[in-house]
Amino acid sequence: MKANAAHIVILCSRLDLPGGIERAVVNTANLFAQQGHTVTLLVLDETDESFYPLDEKVKLVQQPVSFGITREGNVFTRKIKLLTDVLKLRKLLKKLQPSLVIATEYPFAVAAVLSGARKRSTVVSWEHHHYHELKRSAFWEKLFRMAYPKLHAVVCLNSDEQELFRQVNNNPVVIPNFILPMEQTCTRTKQILTIARLTPVKGIEYLLNAAKEILPYHPGWTWKLIGDGELKEEVERFITEEGLTGLLLLQPPKDHQVMTEYQQSSLYVMTSVNECFPMTLLEAQAAGLPCIAFDCETGPRHIINKENGVLVEKGKTDQLCFAIRQLIDTIELRNTLSEGALANIQRFSPEAVYTLWEEKVLSL
Repeated sequence: MKANAAHIVILCSRLDLPGGIERAVVNTANLFAQQGHTVTLLVLDETDESFYPLDEKVKLVQQPVSFGITREGNVFTRKIKLLTDVLKLRKLLKKLQPSLVIATEYPFAVAAVLSGARKRSTVVSWEHHHYHELKRSAFWEKLFRMAYPKLHAVVCLNSDEQELFRQVNNNPVVIPNFILPMEQTCTRTKQILTIARLTPVKGIEYLLNAAKEILPYHPGWTWKLIGDGELKEEVERFITEEGLTGLLLLQPPKDHQVMTEYQQSSLYVMTSVNECFPMTLLEAQAAGLPCIAFDCETGPRHIINKENGVLVEKGKTDQLCFAIRQLIDTIELRNTLSEGALANIQRFSPEAVYTLWEEKVLSL
């Protein structure tokens, strides 16, 4: 173990979901442990299951709390719940005695500050959502504005988010997510791939409209959508009504081993209308896939450029379809962007990103 090894406690929500945030939290916990740090994942939710594999050196502690963010009770009982849960967190952190506390959601960052953790530990938030994506009540907005200036740092995934968080903290730093190396393969098929939760923020409506315009006119091509969520029945109904059975393929997430899906595809499309730093774009580029995405306010533009993919104006289905057709019809362009993707992804290697954590957080 390194002489300057830290005890890092990561406050997180449930990890049993197949999402990009869950993958980033688990991957980073594993990376810290592999670098010689003591790492505890403090799961503040109802289950301690993890969809992604945890390094055996990572300790997992579960303590279900809600900090009063619940539909149960009333305004008064929810305030009492916040207080009691903050005291539970305080007791846990006193027992664990971390040198660094990383909060992965704003209620956890607020609660860490309220618990007095700053007296004993460096406390930072690690922001995975776009600054304006999460809607806070007036009460929680006040707590947010009170607590965030007291954090030792706010870890942002890109420079646009850094500027947004500068209004509530004087030390916002940029540390992107990283991607593990991926074995390359030549088993490409005429498949477009999208991996996303079936929710409005992922722009599923735009994906469906694009699929209707693309697939019937490009024989041999299919579009696989891997995901689950509230719009599942709507997607299934759309496939049937539009005659896209066998062309637009809806597949639920099975396990964390989705890399073969990237390796067997020729093109990755993301239709999210709000992203911060999407892991699926990193995974797609690590597999050498050209990527097409909407140019959201802060996210994809920090991964995709004209050398490795295509950004189109958010919400413009016609531009999305034009870009997809262009890449379907021009294999030379796909190959050029594939090479660019493999070159670009080196910026997000575990080694490069861990160095940033050392310089910007672990040294505080």
